[in-house]
Amino acid sequence: MGSPEIGRVVSRVGLELVGFLRENIGRIDLAQEIGRSVTGDITRKIDLMAEEYLVNLVGASGVDAWVLSEERGLYKLSARPEYLIIADPLDGSLNYVLEIPFSAVSIAVYSMKEPYYSKVIYGFVSNIFREERYEYYNGAIYLNGAEYKSSLKGRGIICIYTVNPRLLEKIRKFVLDKGGKPRLRTLGAASLEILYTAIGRMEYYINDVGGIRANDIAVGLGVALNKGLRVIVRPQLSRIDPTSISVFDEVWVTPSDYTL
Repeated sequence: MGSPEIGRVVSRVGLELVGFLRENIGRIDLAQEIGRSVTGDITRKIDLMAEEYLVNLVGASGVDAWVLSEERGLYKLSARPEYLIIADPLDGSLNYVLEIPFSAVSIAVYSMKEPYYSKVIYGFVSNIFREERYEYYNGAIYLNGAEYKSSLKGRGIICIYTVNPRLLEKIRKFVLDKGGKPRLRTLGAASLEILYTAIGRMEYYINDVGGIRANDIAVGLGVALNKGLRVIVRPQLSRIDPTSISVFDEVWVTPSDYTL
């Protein structure tokens, strides 16, 4: 199966999952906490339902792939996988169960031969609450099927998660020195936030509070790296381990001229 075909398959999977999640908005029982994920985070009933839905769809598609997903980790759907799919079937599940309209499905596809964040073959990030579907392939971003070429830029908009007030002041000063007007946004779904930064809707994404899973940010990281933005991740980016979820202590995506 070639790259265009795997993209079409995963696009269908993503769209079906988004539809499933939309149908279940407002169900109080789905907020139930049922355990912990493989990385130690709270698993809600809807988190596991979304993951099982995605894995079943991928399995039924016949794709030779392993799926590395947020709740239960690795699903070996093929004895000889050609692709690695890194997914967060429901990013921002707290927003979802509270009906705060900012959560997403995030899926990134890599070749098993080149499992690097900059080598994403196909990326899918879709807002669950509105018609806002981003796809990334062949070096281009598509919004709802049309190539994204917006001239609107989020100059000075900073998405930051930190407990360090000095860092906040440092970035504020940097934006002011560039002639900008700093504005803060924290929205609660990293897959969309980091992608917004990569395509220019926000100018900075900074998170130094830890516990940042690759599943949430894989698509946005790939886009940012390929667009030449300054990307700093701790621990440093390396070859993706297809058997375990990477968890980062810090993630920065900023303009190329920003210095720490």
